[in-house]
Amino acid sequence: MRVVFILLFFALLLLVLAPVVVAIGAWNDAGDAIARAAPSGVLTPAGETKPLTLPERIIAADEFPETWSRHAFPCRTLDLLWTDFTDPEARPPAMPASQRAATTILGERRIASARWQMRRLLVACQLEMRYGDAQLLRIWLAQASFGQNVTGLDNAARANFAKPAANLNMLESAKLAVLLHSPGLRGQPERWTTEAQSMLQRLNDRAH
Repeated sequence: MRVVFILLFFALLLLVLAPVVVAIGAWNDAGDAIARAAPSGVLTPAGETKPLTLPERIIAADEFPETWSRHAFPCRTLDLLWTDFTDPEARPPAMPASQRAATTILGERRIASARWQMRRLLVACQLEMRYGDAQLLRIWLAQASFGQNVTGLDNAARANFAKPAANLNMLESAKLAVLLHSPGLRGQPERWTTEAQSMLQRLNDRAH
């Protein structure tokens, strides 16, 4: 009887410890992914402390209207996921800047597995603990595709308007912002301008 009790105790202990060990391993793996990204220069934009440029502000307002600079314990990514599970009437959780940055670090996946999604969630959480949203935005935008093999916000500004992103006006900034989701608009000048104007109107309506 004593042997059976001891075996049951260790079995129960194993059941309790196994998930903890797996969780710690997954958390450490996420930290390793961030550490491996540092030498490649992916995290370099996070060191920039200058104010956001006009195109950065427009992209932030359009992409992250509900999650920008919002804080939650232990991180917004888990908070949004928990809200999605527990509140059936809640709107689908919006992706915060940390998840975009995490996707940049891990690499885009055409078919994202559940394991990859969990890994991105943990990387996003750790990024939120280390950087602010402006830094996370710049990590993402430095590697974001604007179509026609143009990567990075400043490269896109120079390719499309022959000047750095910091010198773009309101309409030009919005035109770059819409390319993030519809890069083909570059070959349709009138529609490109219309979409950019619609974005600015939407942002203006939201602000009021």
